Amino acid sequence: MNFTAIDFETAHAEFPCEIGLTRVTNGVITDSKSWLIKPACFPYMNPWNQRVHGISSSDVSSANTFEKIWTELQPWFEDQYLVAHNAAFDMRVLRSALAYYDLAIPHAEYFCSVSLSRKTWKQLSSHSLGVVSQFHNIRFNHHRAGDDASACAQIALKAFETVDALTVQDGLKKLGVALKKL
Repeated sequence: MNFTAIDFETAHAEFPCEIGLTRVTNGVITDSKSWLIKPACFPYMNPWNQRVHGISSSDVSSANTFEKIWTELQPWFEDQYLVAHNAAFDMRVLRSALAYYDLAIPHAEYFCSVSLSRKTWKQLSSHSLGVVSQFHNIRFNHHRAGDDASACAQIALKAFETVDALTVQDGLKKLGVALKKL
């Protein structure tokens, strides 16, 4: 079972200020990284967003832009299954960043761990990352991209484990969750 979990924190709208990626290889988390990003709207940081994730303009002032880190990020995406908690948001941020810098969209397919959670743990009152992580005793620094991506990967693995899935496609089929093209 191989996939990459992704999470973005944003400075404003769809301008990323942090990305977190967690790689799962053969059903095991093998790598997890995060990068601060100087957002295209720099130095502006939406005050509400900043209160949520705690990342300020000064934190990203010396960070590279998304365009400059893309060559390092691209192998995490190309020909991969991607998962995000509320995937519609993270994939929109990814597409927007790629479009802003006129970068090609990688060949990838994605699924949503919120959908996995809703199908797997129907008894939960909420399927937010915090609630599902607490249910599984996953400790993390919420709203920091690296930690959120790692928690998302762990949730996906736990969901697939409940249906004895051998591959991502097998797990998605058993749970009735759609795989979408990036």
